[in-house]
Amino acid sequence: MGRLLITLKLILILLTTTFSFSVSADGDEEGIFKRWFESKNAGISAVKFQQYNDLCGSCHFPYQPGLLPGISWEKMMNNLDEHFGQKVKMTDVETRTMRRYLLDNSAGHVNDEISNQILQSLKYYPVPVRISQTPFFVDKHNQLEYKVKLQNMGQCDRCYQDAQQGLYKKQKIYIPDQSQWHSKSADIKM
Repeated sequence: MGRLLITLKLILILLTTTFSFSVSADGDEEGIFKRWFESKNAGISAVKFQQYNDLCGSCHFPYQPGLLPGISWEKMMNNLDEHFGQKVKMTDVETRTMRRYLLDNSAGHVNDEISNQILQSLKYYPVPVRISQTPFFVDKHNQLEYKVKLQNMGQCDRCYQDAQQGLYKKQKIYIPDQSQWHSKSADIKM
């Protein structure tokens, strides 16, 4: 019993010392968060992983992983037999590779302006499996729903010419067959 108590005290001292050095090494814990938010990428990180573009982009727009949190991608990858009405066939290696890519680049793992806004919008909402179900997406597109009947709100590159590069700017909006939305009147704030 005595040895156990001494061992526990040593571990506690070691942990306390290690923790205090790691916290004060930077000198300013708030600075870490400040630098994180100051260094964010405008827009969202473009997909630069060719295997993802080839596998997922062959059927639909290759959505940037930062458009959903990791838990959403995890749910999606766990349900490939029923992927929005389709059965996705991938080898085990492809599945593991895609899962790792999506999770490593998901909202919360990358410091992108749009990813941060998406995470902030989720708050207490259930975990979405569709990008179009995030409060951020709904808020940014609700003004279009009633004025423009788009056949598929999930085809980002139909309206945003720079969507592949992760840029969703209001100045670059072009909604097919809706000439009144080709100009500054399309005031979606990103």
